[in-house]
Amino acid sequence: MAVIPEDKTLFKSLLLRAAEHASEKHDHCDEVSALPASPFPADLQSASAQIKSFLALTLEEHGAGLGTTAEELFSIIAPSIANSAGPRYFGLVTGGVTPAAFVADWIVTTYDQNACMHSPEAMSGFSVIDEQAMKMVVDLFKLPRYDTPKSHLSEDPNEIATGHEDLRQRFKAMTTTGSTASNIVGMAVGRQWLGKEFFGVDYSEDGYDGRVVVITNMAHATVWKAASILGIGRKQVIELPSLGSSIDGDELEQEVIRQRNQGKAAMVFLSFGEVNTGIFPSYSRRVGEICKKHNVYLHIDGAFGIYARCSPKYQHLADGLELAHSITACGHKWLNVPYDCGLFLYRQVLEKPTMVSVFSSSAPYLKSVDGPHPHPLNISIENSRRFRSLPVWATLRSYGRAGYESIVNENCRFAKTMFDWMKDTRPDLYTVLADECPLNIVVFAKTSSQEKSMETKSHENQDLLNRINNTGVAYFSPTVWRGRPAIRAAISNWRTTVDRDWPLVRQMLEEQGSK
Repeated sequence: MAVIPEDKTLFKSLLLRAAEHASEKHDHCDEVSALPASPFPADLQSASAQIKSFLALTLEEHGAGLGTTAEELFSIIAPSIANSAGPRYFGLVTGGVTPAAFVADWIVTTYDQNACMHSPEAMSGFSVIDEQAMKMVVDLFKLPRYDTPKSHLSEDPNEIATGHEDLRQRFKAMTTTGSTASNIVGMAVGRQWLGKEFFGVDYSEDGYDGRVVVITNMAHATVWKAASILGIGRKQVIELPSLGSSIDGDELEQEVIRQRNQGKAAMVFLSFGEVNTGIFPSYSRRVGEICKKHNVYLHIDGAFGIYARCSPKYQHLADGLELAHSITACGHKWLNVPYDCGLFLYRQVLEKPTMVSVFSSSAPYLKSVDGPHPHPLNISIENSRRFRSLPVWATLRSYGRAGYESIVNENCRFAKTMFDWMKDTRPDLYTVLADECPLNIVVFAKTSSQEKSMETKSHENQDLLNRINNTGVAYFSPTVWRGRPAIRAAISNWRTTVDRDWPLVRQMLEEQGSK
């Protein structure tokens, strides 16, 4: 008898119920509120006796049993979870989950494979699919793969992926837990590479000596977080004002030289897709040239902006991506695979001499001999890894490049429609705070007819946001842009369409903005 009671009949019935629940949720995803009618009231005094009892639970000696727990999952917990997979959830830059990725993720849970090691003798299903999936990722972003024959590289000067006959500029990819982890990996690899290049020091063995700085632009908060975790230090992150969207890189070159004169080496973290506006640097090739000239490590944080490469209409925004040493992307954003899935793309030449130096993990119970590819545990943070690349493989296999081109194009069309409506049709209600809407994000605020204090604007903004979100039609998030309290709409769900969703959102915005 199992240590934990096993009722196979009950378990199978619950699996069927879970499948029915998921199917029903999928069928009605367009109709349900972005804010759930949570059974947990803000004022617990008004809660029902059942909810009060549930919220008072602590660990019991023998447990409540699978049946009781499942009932609580379906009837109490599930209704309290926000529908961030819906087509009008514009809060975070969050995709939903495509049907192919959804099914694949259930397979991942069923087999519970620890995807930390490849099988050199007889390639396991994980090894084969992981390699295929990561090749698809590199192809999706129109980067030259490490295994692309030279004869297959385009010689068309209008193609993005040109000029990569040098094998050192071929790319590979791997999964991480998200953009934060990918930025940490990129910063760790950059620091190790710079240590060996400039100082002849192996930081992974000898420890860090403080001689690396990070220069960035329009950076996401995770850049400072990565610097803190790695011991580089938040104060060693230098944000150059000129590294905005339109000024050239002269100040960057001067800063690199200044740091060099102080005995420090620099890595550059360049943002593709600013988090509040979606804007890109327009001088990325110039940055790439400076980094090459001064032997600077270049990492591009393209968490969602990298997906501009999926569409011929928007790929010019992400020009110069291939000049990076490493790149952050996020699968649970525009790729629309389940949380938590990040992507880290890197030049293949960095793999064994640099990444393995930083991340290698050996123990008697871990097979130490690598095949053609290092084990994932030896080139990334985690020793225990979910088989995240299976949903990635499934969604790319199912929908291909054209599918993701369509998603990007339609999401961007929605954002531009909203932006133009606020700017040209209803500037009396809403003020767009960015000069343009280059991709999939709109940042805006309530239009004020008179000068008001920042505190008043903040209260007005929060009140408007609360009213918008409480309608259940759509969900937006608060932000601050250039010191002004604002609201952000980030469109990245595979279900979102202009024809179906915009009329509902427009009507709601008319009503709430007029109050």
